[in-house]
Amino acid sequence: MPDRWQTYPIEFRGGLISNLSPLQHGSAAPGSARNLINFEPSTEGGYRRIEGFSKFNSNVVTGQNNVLGITFFRDRVIAARDQSGGDPKLFAGASGSGAWVDLSTSLTVGANSSRVRFCKYNFDGNDKLFIVDGIGYPLILAGIAASDLSQLSGPSDLQGASHVVEFKEHIFAAKGENLIFSAPFEDDDFTAASGGGIINVGSTVTDLIVFREQLIVFSEDRISRIVGNSVADFQMQPITDNIGCVVNDTAQEISGDVIFLGPDGLRTVAGTERNEDFNLASVTKPVQKEIVALTSGNTSFSSVTIREKSQYRIFGFASTTTAAASKGIIGTQIQSEQGTGLNWAETTGIKAYVADSTYTGKTETIIFANDDGYVYQMESGNSFDGSNIAASFSTPYFPISDPRTRKSVYRATIYTDPQGTVNLDFNMKYDLSETGVIEPATISLSNTSSSGGISTFGDPAAIFGTSTYSGESLQSIFDTQTQGSGFTVSLQFESSGTSPPFSLDAAVIEYGQYGRR
Repeated sequence: MPDRWQTYPIEFRGGLISNLSPLQHGSAAPGSARNLINFEPSTEGGYRRIEGFSKFNSNVVTGQNNVLGITFFRDRVIAARDQSGGDPKLFAGASGSGAWVDLSTSLTVGANSSRVRFCKYNFDGNDKLFIVDGIGYPLILAGIAASDLSQLSGPSDLQGASHVVEFKEHIFAAKGENLIFSAPFEDDDFTAASGGGIINVGSTVTDLIVFREQLIVFSEDRISRIVGNSVADFQMQPITDNIGCVVNDTAQEISGDVIFLGPDGLRTVAGTERNEDFNLASVTKPVQKEIVALTSGNTSFSSVTIREKSQYRIFGFASTTTAAASKGIIGTQIQSEQGTGLNWAETTGIKAYVADSTYTGKTETIIFANDDGYVYQMESGNSFDGSNIAASFSTPYFPISDPRTRKSVYRATIYTDPQGTVNLDFNMKYDLSETGVIEPATISLSNTSSSGGISTFGDPAAIFGTSTYSGESLQSIFDTQTQGSGFTVSLQFESSGTSPPFSLDAAVIEYGQYGRR
């Protein structure tokens, strides 16, 4: 019968896609997103509202303007920040509320530095930091006290080094087109007689990363690799001479490859080497519009990986942009029937000038900082340092079966995976929301307790072997009546609050098919 209700299931997967026409998008990938902000494609399926951030230390890093660099070192965060009289200083701070320790009582970062970068290494059984600022001679930090900070006085090639890594027991520092490397197991001897040297890469270095027994050297218009073990056999090999990393601090290792920001979007090194300068190597074609907006609307960038989520995040920064309006892009490595690829989403509300991540034991900690002087811990808490997390997800406008037939949707069932309270605004949008299309009222979805129970491990209210539970079950399936009709339909979800993260997994809509256009 023509008026019989039918069901249409939608599995939420595929991430943000903005490079397809509306009908093509809705037909080919109905469970993907035309809008996905502060939801992340989850390796466990669906779209998960991102976690919040909180202050790593409740005290501000002394100084003004941007925090120029941060890293973890000996269970502390080392932060560099501008000072009112110039000459940025280094500080060490622990998690919590302790004061930041001034490490620059006698030695400071180079005046007018715009970015401070760090390299952790251990040549003699002691963890150390090699610090470059693009202005002065490098600093070496051997502990977490001011007396542990020293500065090199030569060679002159090192003055103004801007990037640094440890590779094959050598320190490699980049200055302009040159890579200056130390003698093996030495951090203060760069002489040729001891095994140090200089390699000219032919273009200004924009990033360095060690990957699979090779040092990848990025410039704006080319990418090279350094292979070998010492001055006796170090060799520079080209990866491509036609394209490079156009922005500092965007190269990161993720899931067996290196990703970086090229002139046409985010790329992988393997794809770039295989395809030369063809845009087949760009992994952000599905979100090209968002990439262009991010790169054109910001003056600098930072990036970080969240290894536990197989995730890469890039953040744009502009001093004139508020924290609430600051944008970023998330890429999550997802395994599907088509293979492994990156699914995309956007962030709003995370303002990061510098960022870093590390493992302490089995715990991954991600930090970032901007121009307010605080160091924040990402993936911490259910708010943006006390402010609501505003998240939204909209499916494409899908035609269900026939784009020429009008459908009336009577019921929607939403499948979620909550960790706590869920409050959602749900809307049905029809026919591209064009002028004159009647939009049904917003439906509020909120999970409620049921008569069943779930037990929380360690809660004294739970009694083993009995039916006494510590709490109540969380509603995860929302069944709601809907209104409206159209030739294409989109599901839209919005939330704003400080509740724990939750996932939107799938939906089933029940509809009747009636008139043909």
